[in-house]
Amino acid sequence: MEQYKGYWITGSADPGPPYTTYWEILGTILKPHRGGSVVEVARLRLPAFTVEIKELEEWFGLELAWIVVDEY
Repeated sequence: MEQYKGYWITGSADPGPPYTTYWEILGTILKPHRGGSVVEVARLRLPAFTVEIKELEEWFGLELAWIVVDEY
């Protein structure tokens, strides 16, 4: 997780359905608020794009979150 333009963003990989060996992309964008609370702004999933390398999916999820913060 890292801070980017006032948001906390992270990329992660969710395992596919049971008996599969692939991972699904997941990017998350969080916004800190007063009093230490945090609100989830967006959870980005790309289930159609799967890879068997977990680290690659985590990196791609982080890149996806960067793009969304930059564009919106």
